[in-house]
Amino acid sequence: MCDRIALSTFTNPAYFFSFMSITMSRDIRSELGFLKKDVFYDTVKPYSCRYTPSDGTPRHNLMVEMMDVTIHDARPLNPTLEGNGFTLSSFPTEMTYRDYADGEKVSTIYAPELEKHLRDLFQAPHVKVIDYAIRRRHPNFPVSTGLEYVDQQPARLVHVDFSRDEARQMLQTLYGDKAREILQHRWQIVNTWKPLKGPLFDWPLAIGDAQTFDAAHDYQSSDVVYPGWAYENVLVHARPDQKWYYFHALEESETIIFKCTDSDVHASQDEVGSVYGERS
Repeated sequence: MCDRIALSTFTNPAYFFSFMSITMSRDIRSELGFLKKDVFYDTVKPYSCRYTPSDGTPRHNLMVEMMDVTIHDARPLNPTLEGNGFTLSSFPTEMTYRDYADGEKVSTIYAPELEKHLRDLFQAPHVKVIDYAIRRRHPNFPVSTGLEYVDQQPARLVHVDFSRDEARQMLQTLYGDKAREILQHRWQIVNTWKPLKGPLFDWPLAIGDAQTFDAAHDYQSSDVVYPGWAYENVLVHARPDQKWYYFHALEESETIIFKCTDSDVHASQDEVGSVYGERS
């Protein structure tokens, strides 16, 4: 079982894989889930419901295709947030493994630690943790047990958490009257992702290199629908030129930082991320 925590922070992913193989270079062959490039989406917006609609509406209209890709070890790359859209940062924390089961400790210890770390890293006057998710993979996953999982499972579909329009709306909600001033300057929404125990060999995070994605052709806005509300994220079409990375043997003192949205359109494109299967 693999446990990890992912947080979204504001600063000024059918059977998921059929096989996996590791080469001597630590490259991995596995499958990632992409939104199929189809004329249907020229006129119909993709959506997925996080509940079962009572009126018989299908829970989603997503045509997902599983693509076999090579996922490279990012450690030799030394990726940067500005160049590749993701990076690795040393981030020791006072949190113990058991502490992550306590939401109050996550909010009062981990979140402030992370905000300070990102303020120092970005030299940003404002950093705010928006939300967090703790994933604990069920031993049977991705094979369905027929029951609802108690914990969140690895995401299986390549995606960007928030569209740029959704991000702007989120900032206005979070900052109210101060949002106008903040939006006049550069702002980013980034995600952080770390294992609760290390080294991590089970279902690590796969991240796309932003330099190899074409936003105009690879990205598709999509609605994620809950009862009474919805938000817009971005799904991804596969293309041979896209490059994918993971961090081999990620330690609990390390965290991956990757972009979700950046107001600077000349910076690296919005980052895409998913999870692929790796068995120790």
